[in-house]
Amino acid sequence: MEAQSKYLQNAKFRIENKKWLYYSSNIALRVLAALEENENMTNESLAQIIGVSPEYLNKILKGQENLSLETIAKLSEALKVELITFPKFLFDQPIQKVFKTISIKNQLKKIEK
Repeated sequence: MEAQSKYLQNAKFRIENKKWLYYSSNIALRVLAALEENENMTNESLAQIIGVSPEYLNKILKGQENLSLETIAKLSEALKVELITFPKFLFDQPIQKVFKTISIKNQLKKIEK
């Protein structure tokens, strides 16, 4: 009975947290690939570089950790790989143009309502 209850709790958790678990597992795969490419870095040395315990890094590598942006940034820097990306078109334009574009889109949404 208890095993079934634990299974149902885990299933409910996975359903309720599907989106960030998906992101976390993708980041974990990228970290694992970067570690594999960098033969000089071990899990233990990566944990030390980013300032976490080896146990916490293990959770990250399993894709079961709700990572902060700070942790993602530390991992990216340590591994010299981008773990998350953003639409490039925004960064290729002057900031004033980006805000103007966003403002126009918001105004159009108000008109459509």
